[in-house]
Amino acid sequence: MKITILAVLALAGAAVAGVVAHASASKTSIHVTEREFRIGLPAKSAPAGPVELEIRNAGHYPHELAIAGPGVKARTPMIKPGKSAKLTVTLRAGSYSLWCPIPGHAAKGMKAALTVSGGSSSGAGGSGGAGTDTSTDSGPAWG
Repeated sequence: MKITILAVLALAGAAVAGVVAHASASKTSIHVTEREFRIGLPAKSAPAGPVELEIRNAGHYPHELAIAGPGVKARTPMIKPGKSAKLTVTLRAGSYSLWCPIPGHAAKGMKAALTVSGGSSSGAGGSGGAGTDTSTDSGPAWG
């Protein structure tokens, strides 16, 4: 009887560990590089789901990164030259705009587009982390 209980507990523990490992492995990381006056993305598409944007300011001026699209509107705080920031969002299928919201930066070319495929285009999207946009503008500020 004790062996059966121990076997069941061991299997349950292994199952929980597998779920936890799968959940943490399912987040996509996208490395974003900002510099005067462009935004570099390694790819123009990503899978739907949790995404961690890892933003590095390789320029000489402070920058920020904003993202807007289906169910998402978020931005980082100001990123000083040579520094990095992270922004975690949950992306649904659709098109997203990324830009530097510092006045004039997007107009000079600091903007990019990201297409997200897979998952559902309905349901709750959102953003999380310290970079949530609390501004009152309604979308991409390209200028």
